[in-house]
Amino acid sequence: TANEPVSASAATEYHRTDGGAGAGQEAPAPRPTGGGKTVTFGRYTLLDRLGEGGMAEVYTAATFGAEGFRRTFVVKRLRAELAREPSVVAQFIDEANLASTLVHSNIIPVFDFGKVGDEYFMAQEYILGRDLGRLTTRIVEREGTALAPAVVLYAAAETLKALEYAHTKLGDSGRPLGIVHRDVSPSNILISARGEVKLFDFGSVKAEGRVTKTQHGVVKGNVSFMSPEQARGVDTD
Repeated sequence: TANEPVSASAATEYHRTDGGAGAGQEAPAPRPTGGGKTVTFGRYTLLDRLGEGGMAEVYTAATFGAEGFRRTFVVKRLRAELAREPSVVAQFIDEANLASTLVHSNIIPVFDFGKVGDEYFMAQEYILGRDLGRLTTRIVEREGTALAPAVVLYAAAETLKALEYAHTKLGDSGRPLGIVHRDVSPSNILISARGEVKLFDFGSVKAEGRVTKTQHGVVKGNVSFMSPEQARGVDTD
């Protein structure tokens, strides 16, 4: 199994609506659907599609080098039709730029961002595991009980370490970045097979220096887990 960052702003399958590539444009690469099929996407080989969210598809992918070198990543590929929407592209770029600066043991890092033809993508660390939401659901199904309190407290404490790091992070100028995740929910917390806890999906983040801004009164995030002021669509901190 693999990291499955399939949440509100994670990633998705997108098909061209014009029936093919336009004049002078590179046709988008086909998308793997599993069953052992692979697709070349720039310097990556897409292996399996893990799922989709509102903006992009998520795949496991591999890169290869000399002497049998191989490394596995998770690639988020912006939906083809959304690549024509400047505001969506700006949000995707914002997420990649911000996430690439967050280097912490409790945050899934972004290693690469680029464009293949007309399609934007970002590559994240591949981690064997399950998100906390899926893990909780499976325990209830199998055992008929919730996660043990010690496990819950451990996951919460590790997630808070990620948030403390993000909340106190300074920019190049030495000023606080004012990062607020705004989508901290079980589906965005990964529990690895080794017991590591990793926060991911910074697509809804509020931070200084972002190109895209959330309009007043617009609500982003998971309504079951957001703060009252976030639910009301007012400023968050």
